Amino acid sequence: MNSILEKFRDSDLKIEPSVTTFLSSEQRGRVLVACSGGADSVFTLILLCAHRSTLNLDISVAHFNHKWRAEASNEDCRFVQALAQRLAIPFYSENSQSQEITQTETHARSERISFLRACAAEINADAIAFGHQNDDILETQIQRLGRGSALEGLIAPRPIHYFPSYPTHIRPVLHLSSSHIEDQLKAFNIQWREDSSNEDQSIIRNKLRHTIIPLLSEAMKRNVSEGASRSRRLLEEDSDLLNTLAKERLGACFSLEPRLDRICLRNESQSLTRRAFFYWLRKLIPNQEVSATLQEKIMEAIYGERFREKFSIGEKFLVMNKREIWIDNR
Repeated sequence: MNSILEKFRDSDLKIEPSVTTFLSSEQRGRVLVACSGGADSVFTLILLCAHRSTLNLDISVAHFNHKWRAEASNEDCRFVQALAQRLAIPFYSENSQSQEITQTETHARSERISFLRACAAEINADAIAFGHQNDDILETQIQRLGRGSALEGLIAPRPIHYFPSYPTHIRPVLHLSSSHIEDQLKAFNIQWREDSSNEDQSIIRNKLRHTIIPLLSEAMKRNVSEGASRSRRLLEEDSDLLNTLAKERLGACFSLEPRLDRICLRNESQSLTRRAFFYWLRKLIPNQEVSATLQEKIMEAIYGERFREKFSIGEKFLVMNKREIWIDNR
């Protein structure tokens, strides 16, 4: 394995540039790598290990077993554990406690993220590394466009995603395509695990990957995934500017004031108000999703002419009168 790592390090295989900058910063060296055993996450793990001495990285690997594919899922776990042993890095794992009949993609992701964050906290990791690659961008964009996502939804997945209460999420191979990753693994004779569920086109992401996006590329006579990647980067630049403006003009939302000035919100563009207000709402009522429909109703109320409005959000209420907006716990 050492010889493979040396060849990786000496090749032109590089970590995504902004991730390299992040990892080169002081006190950014402890990384937990999420590894399913698939090609993308195996490549991510080996690429980081190849550069760990250069970047002074302390790497661990974590695997979450969803138990969806019976013994095959257990074999995935054993594969990642064996790979960690060969790389001489700590290995952590956990099995899903959910009943298969109640398991969904959304719930599975929530379980996995909870495990990874708990594991990262236990080892005091600065970042969690994911194996998302360039093709994942367009797949995510299409799904989120279908749901009516705003700008924040369309710039995911990001190379670097900061969280105030959790380790930073990094994606070291977001600049590389799936086919390039698999070609490189084959060239270096590195094995990975194939998940049979990835061929199930009843799962929307698989349908996009295997049928819809290839047809789109053929029809447009271009690599649409590369175009989506550029769009994601440009939209992220726009998002960063809007965040800066929102913090300057609607600082009360970001300082989490218990009562907001409704008139102040109404005097700003809906773009800035939406961004600032729902940041405030997410922070004051955490772990409670506000649907797109409810978001639109709240925005209409903020800019509307009714003096008194009240919205139920979980066990709390969002209340507004002519001048103020606040959270009522009753």
